[in-house]
Amino acid sequence: MEEPVKDRLATTDEFGDRVYIYVAEVKGFFRKHRNWTQAILILFFLIMPWIKINGEQGILLSLPERKFSFFGLVFYAHDGPLIFFILAISAIGLALVTAIWGRVWCGWACPQTVFIDGVFRRIEYWIEGHHIQRRQLDEAPFSSQKFFKKLFKWILFFIIATIIAHSFIAYFVGAENLVKMISHTPSENWVDFLIVSGISLILLFDFGWFREQFCFIVCPYGRFQSVLLDNNSMNVMYDEKRGEPRKGSLKKIKPLELGIPNQTLNQNSEQEKEGDCVNCKRCIMVCPTGIDIRRGLQMECIHCTACIDACDEIMEKVKKPKGLIRYSSTAEMQGEKRIIWNFRTILYSFLILGAFSILTYKITTREDLHWVMLREKTTPYRILDGQESGFIINQFKAHIRNQTHSEMKIHFHLKDDAVLNQSAKLIQQATEIILKPGESQTHLLFIKFNKEMTKGTGQNPIPVEADYELDGKQFKHEQTAKLLGPLS
Repeated sequence: MEEPVKDRLATTDEFGDRVYIYVAEVKGFFRKHRNWTQAILILFFLIMPWIKINGEQGILLSLPERKFSFFGLVFYAHDGPLIFFILAISAIGLALVTAIWGRVWCGWACPQTVFIDGVFRRIEYWIEGHHIQRRQLDEAPFSSQKFFKKLFKWILFFIIATIIAHSFIAYFVGAENLVKMISHTPSENWVDFLIVSGISLILLFDFGWFREQFCFIVCPYGRFQSVLLDNNSMNVMYDEKRGEPRKGSLKKIKPLELGIPNQTLNQNSEQEKEGDCVNCKRCIMVCPTGIDIRRGLQMECIHCTACIDACDEIMEKVKKPKGLIRYSSTAEMQGEKRIIWNFRTILYSFLILGAFSILTYKITTREDLHWVMLREKTTPYRILDGQESGFIINQFKAHIRNQTHSEMKIHFHLKDDAVLNQSAKLIQQATEIILKPGESQTHLLFIKFNKEMTKGTGQNPIPVEADYELDGKQFKHEQTAKLLGPLS
């Protein structure tokens, strides 16, 4: 196997055309732990939409309903600041993880890596064989065996991509709604059907063929390395001091041809001794992005640790210590002490702690009943006549939402001395409103008041109180309604 050319990507030739990578299988310590990690993450992705926590879907991002649930915690559109803190914790947390452990996200937890390495490549191994057999199959002339192998592989790819697409869409429309859609014909849910079909085809294209090109061309994370990493960040690194010069790289010259006595040659033998790298290129064969890790830190490296297991396997065979390629930092490779907690990592930690503290405080102090009174837009006020002459009526809309996991009973009333003086009265559709857990309703409220209440200023704020019963306990929540009327 030839080494990748230094001045271009390993997946492109001299004309810029794609060179397909046939990744070899590898076994070892990290491969075993990655298998478990991938299995857990795939299982988590597939079952979370179907799990109920406190009566809510495990993870739900329903944009039409403006409802977002995370492990039993439910947020709505008015909880936008809380969602911001969740996103901030995730973004800063990724920066902290990268600063300490490098691109561990790419190699161990990114959906792109997890599904390709954990599912799609395994299907290829099963149907087409190891990397040499796959290359030979692609280069072989057309035959019925080649046709049926490729057909069977892509049928399985399509089925898996469709399952992933349906699970993905369940996070946004809800698992129960997804089951209803599937049980009906596509004509009844054209938009959702086309979205799921489009996602399935995109995943099929990406996981089945595009693969590592996504990391190079689409994903910006690799380009952030220079900002997020430093000399203390853990990376998959090749120990150049121990490995160089590689086996076969020293030019063998007879001592007498140079006029060097054998005794002098023996004294300098330490300088001419080959390193531990046997130049087997096994690290390149197992790399999913086709790079040569021996060239140092590269944007294309996703830190999947395949080269570590491959190199350790070779070191065992040649009876040399493991760790020629290993998790390390630039500082450690230079013989310096690695400093994990520096200014940047401490700053990231404090920002995460601050955002998490604010989020926790906001969640624990969030009110059970969220309600807003909005004035009806059509008419600011209406002057009554006849027997009710001298009174004015204002119309409001009360948007109420039960933010708990229990049923709630609500009753609106005015809280003011004007009620005792019969100068203001609240008129509503129902004297008692029942809200189910997480339910929201809109109710019309009318406030009839004596025109003397707005005389001179044309307005008068008056408190409106919502008494609600929750789990057998009574609570109150107050809002202010601004009454409008004529100046005189």
